Amino acid sequence: MSTERIVVGMDHRSESRVALGWAAAEANRRGADLVVVHASDTPSPAPYAPVFRRAEAERRRLSERAALDRAISVVEEEYPDLAVRRYTSLESPVKDLLRHTEAADLLVLGSSAPGAEAHLGPLLLACLRHARCPVVVVNGGAGVPPRRTLSAARG
Repeated sequence: MSTERIVVGMDHRSESRVALGWAAAEANRRGADLVVVHASDTPSPAPYAPVFRRAEAERRRLSERAALDRAISVVEEEYPDLAVRRYTSLESPVKDLLRHTEAADLLVLGSSAPGAEAHLGPLLLACLRHARCPVVVVNGGAGVPPRRTLSAARG
């Protein structure tokens, strides 16, 4: 018997932490595995870019990674029996998320959009159109995540 899999897209925004909290609670409720796909909007500078640009990009990536680690550790503490796997998007976040939906039962994404499609970003729209599983869009202020996930992950 295969285990259910819930995929959640994460970046540095607070909406992602709300989505992570919602996805973790749902995965725990279902007895599913949680797959966290981290997408960074920090582009890698060209190899010939000035050293300070490469250093700044690396600092931002490390900061994003630390925030992600904190958010995931809070979820793991709150749901100790939850299987959590993490992937870092190495190419296009849309491609990586859609690739993960091929084996997923649910994709969870965070948004701060008020609801009209015209306000949704390109990643969210692409996932809504092309995901191979149902998609849940968690409003950044409307989810019911673990309270500690939101506060502890801000650091």
